[in-house]
Amino acid sequence: MPPKSGKGSGHATAFKSLQDTLKWVDLVIEVLDARAPLSSRHPNGQEIFGHKPRLVVLSKEDLADSNKVREWLALMTTQSQTPQKTELPNSVLSLSLKTQKNRGRILDIALQLTEEKRAALKKKGLLPRPMRAVVVGMPNVGKSSLINWIIGKNKAKAANKPGVTRGPQWVRVHPEIELLDTPGFLPAANLTEDVRLKLAMLNLIPETTYNAEEVSRHGLGLLKKTYPTIIEQYMPGTELSSASLEDFATLRHFLTHGGKLDTARAASTFLSDLRNGRLGRMTLDKAPPPL
Repeated sequence: MPPKSGKGSGHATAFKSLQDTLKWVDLVIEVLDARAPLSSRHPNGQEIFGHKPRLVVLSKEDLADSNKVREWLALMTTQSQTPQKTELPNSVLSLSLKTQKNRGRILDIALQLTEEKRAALKKKGLLPRPMRAVVVGMPNVGKSSLINWIIGKNKAKAANKPGVTRGPQWVRVHPEIELLDTPGFLPAANLTEDVRLKLAMLNLIPETTYNAEEVSRHGLGLLKKTYPTIIEQYMPGTELSSASLEDFATLRHFLTHGGKLDTARAASTFLSDLRNGRLGRMTLDKAPPPL
């Protein structure tokens, strides 16, 4: 049974579609946001993906804290090489989709991770066939963008988009690899309050599920502790310890028609700037020390 996400039948249908797709794939490419590698990961990934080889991609590397990304890569790479930790990925890398420099690397890793399956087919005397891969992840982590990036052209369509009538298609991206051109959907599930707020900050959960001012206040408080220099540069002349959403509205001269501080506009601007990298590079999840 799919984990409860509380997001209605649409998400349940999309998750069921992913489960059906997984029966036919040889490799799972799991996309996480490099700004929140832990929070953007589904807690039941091992149960969902089973024993299929998995490549974990930390996307939006260009928006993330490079030092913390390196810490996450080191941690996840070490854990992926420990046989008893079967819930962890088989391989991991980070990338920015603004350059094609790692496209060949992804295909090389995909070949490595499916080598055992190809050898097994050959041993059984079966005709060789391309290995099939599917890209999965939570909303807005960059699944379709990654598919387009691998395919090399804008072919991936948004799910449930009016006017899009054709079904998912397998695209040959290498003589021995086919990629499904429609991503698999993983609903956010069993969220703690801390994780929920981080996902909201990064626009990884629907805006109908959170209050923008609440999220902005939380985000401002979090960044004051973890990236104080960012806030000092973003809100010049403001006392860091007491910097608030009201201070930001005052700084930007955001006022309602009645002359009151427009904290709703301040929240919207703050979140937009954070998500688009205008505040600076950041990673909200701290990598735990290796075991």
